[in-house]
Amino acid sequence: MNKLISLLPFLSILLILGTTSCKKKCVIEKDDVNGGSIISDVIFYPSAGYMTSSMGGNYVIDASHPYANEIQIGFAQGAKAPVNYSNYTVLCYPTNAKCNAAYDRTVTIDNTLGTVVYKIVVTQCANCEETRTAENYVLVPTFPSSYLVYYDVSYVEK
Repeated sequence: MNKLISLLPFLSILLILGTTSCKKKCVIEKDDVNGGSIISDVIFYPSAGYMTSSMGGNYVIDASHPYANEIQIGFAQGAKAPVNYSNYTVLCYPTNAKCNAAYDRTVTIDNTLGTVVYKIVVTQCANCEETRTAENYVLVPTFPSSYLVYYDVSYVEK
């Protein structure tokens, strides 16, 4: 009986650990966010999926891009329409993320330096094994083709 009483605290600890140490499901608690120079409330309608895989790294879509006519956009509740490249440029950058992920996208256009920085922060669940590709299309005000475009992609594991 004394042995059972001395084992009781140990068994209690095992019981508590056994019932509370289960892996909790990861939940991404935020929606995708677009900031900086990104035009908000735009829906993209590419003519085909995964077009970025055949762009050869040319992810700045302006009027001279081979895929310029392959993308239509809609503003909030509006109908699909071709992109007006005299006013807008489409940026994209493919990322592979785990199946449960949120994207924080920001574009900074620096007219003094003649640069554009497209920053993407992917917050994803570490316990999700399946990966998915996101093409990360964003609409920004048009900028000169001479500007250097930089991509800054980082991943945050939850």
